Amino acid sequence: MAQSKITGAARNIHKRNFIFHILRHYVDFVFYQYYSKVEVTGSEKIPPREPVIFAPNHQNALMDALIVLFSCGQDVVFLARADLFRKKFLAFLLNSLKMLPVFRQRDGAGELGKNQEIFDITVDVLNHRHYLCLMPEGNHGDHRRLRPLVKGIFRIAFKAQEPHGNKPFVRILPTGLDFGHYVKQNQTLLINYGDPIEVSDYWDQYEENPARGINALKERLAGEMKPLMIHIETEEFYEAVLGLRTVFNERMREILEIKGSKLSDRFVADKHMIDCIDRAIEKDEEKVRVLAGKVKSYVEGVESMKIRDWVVRSKGYGFGRSLWRYLTLIVTFPLFLFGFVTNAISYFLPVRMVRNFKDLQFHASVKTGIALLMSFPLSYLLQTLLVGIFTGPWWIWAAYLVSLYPMGKIALYWYFRWKKTVRGSWFRRQLRGKNGAAVELVKLREEIVGLTEEIIGAK
Repeated sequence: MAQSKITGAARNIHKRNFIFHILRHYVDFVFYQYYSKVEVTGSEKIPPREPVIFAPNHQNALMDALIVLFSCGQDVVFLARADLFRKKFLAFLLNSLKMLPVFRQRDGAGELGKNQEIFDITVDVLNHRHYLCLMPEGNHGDHRRLRPLVKGIFRIAFKAQEPHGNKPFVRILPTGLDFGHYVKQNQTLLINYGDPIEVSDYWDQYEENPARGINALKERLAGEMKPLMIHIETEEFYEAVLGLRTVFNERMREILEIKGSKLSDRFVADKHMIDCIDRAIEKDEEKVRVLAGKVKSYVEGVESMKIRDWVVRSKGYGFGRSLWRYLTLIVTFPLFLFGFVTNAISYFLPVRMVRNFKDLQFHASVKTGIALLMSFPLSYLLQTLLVGIFTGPWWIWAAYLVSLYPMGKIALYWYFRWKKTVRGSWFRRQLRGKNGAAVELVKLREEIVGLTEEIIGAK
């Protein structure tokens, strides 16, 4: 097996390089097209030009690091699994994009020794007052909760803090990421930055007893990360709480008198609802168990009818609204057709190529990487070349190239609107026809909302 290489570019990774600044805007474009909406809160808390370690919850593989890189507005060095660096050219390219390899047991016992060199490089990054991103949970998980933190981030922080003792230098920035969906494209993303933690506050404790100092800082970081992310502590009622995020969020915002519907508004409502459910579990677990059973039945019913919660909540689309939506779809169909044909490879190739990846948390990262390196550049350039060959004036192929991306987004929007229209009008017809399953879903949803109101004390 080829061994991962630590290149000269890695040792000078804190320095600005030409390749990074050439590629950044392109990577930025591909990255953000994956999400329908991105919202950032607390970015003003990021200390400028200071040695900061970003510490985000880790639920979506490489996407988590990219999110920090492209939301904080500055260059960030971060770690990635070492098997990505096995080819010399790829290692150089990743180092140029400010990525360092971290070696695991599965990479081989001989490779683990290189982690000390990586450790030294990350300390050097902080000594040069550069940003660093480390995943305090170590590996990624597929549940919306903070898992136990590992010691690596704290060892690096204290090592960089060592020359400064108990005087402020290194700061750890708690970061919370909330994905609308881990795998699906065109979903939402909320990024919450918290208040920086001064590592110097724990130096005296660390110097007296390193293990105690690390544990104290670890407990502080975990305590400040949880409010910035969706943290569902309960195991037994995890799926029920997850379902209530969809079913009860609108009502929770009404109860809290939150007038907005931004991602951050929805997040605040979800956090309050989760806290209420946690307290209810301690007071009346049986009532929460009844609620969980109803949520489970509702989610299964929605999935079996291949609809979404909003369809049940709104009871579908009436005749007039359905007619208007179908008319607009018919009128705009030529735009959809052009956008679909010209962007089919760009959108479907990444989806096709990730099917063999068993770890769903890697799907978003792999799809973004394929779009970055293959589907968008190759597809767009090849199409433009063919248009240039079969047409004359340069402005025709130039206009064609410029139109490809926005027309692809229009086609995607048209497709989602068509799906909503079909399912919304279908569900309303089921209700008019007294379809038992449809009627039961509406009734079950009302029961869930009413029971949740009772449990959280809103009635």
